[in-house]
Amino acid sequence: MADRGRQECRQPRAGSVKAPIAPNELRARAGAKPPVRSRRPLARRIAVAVAMKLALLVVLYLLFFSPSHRPRIDDAAVDEHLLPTR
Repeated sequence: MADRGRQECRQPRAGSVKAPIAPNELRARAGAKPPVRSRRPLARRIAVAVAMKLALLVVLYLLFFSPSHRPRIDDAAVDEHLLPTR
């Protein structure tokens, strides 16, 4: 009787409290197939990262290095640049 402040933890009677049923167990009881999950989540994450980087490189090329951003160079401009007349 020294532990009056501590309450006793009583075990429930058999059959009075049912354990919750897991969702996958409910699906199995209903005859449904479990959801298909990727067996290689790391490979999928790597593939997504590589695809995003490739898309970013394409966007950067189109914004800064595409042919529309290059100056026109003709023979007269090269001659004038290499052999300036005084």
